Amino acid sequence: MDTLIFGGLLATMVALFQQRSRRAVIGAWWVLLVATVLLLAHHITGGLGLGLNY
Repeated sequence: MDTLIFGGLLATMVALFQQRSRRAVIGAWWVLLVATVLLLAHHITGGLGLGLNY
């Protein structure tokens, strides 16, 4: 999932440098922001699974 987000950021940067429409760049940015927030929520709520027992 991390790789997809970085690929999306790269694609958004390329679209920005190719001077695509503002709506497309901002839309892609919002999609990536939502994906990043969902990934962060998944990582925060997921257990580490280290197997340590005290």
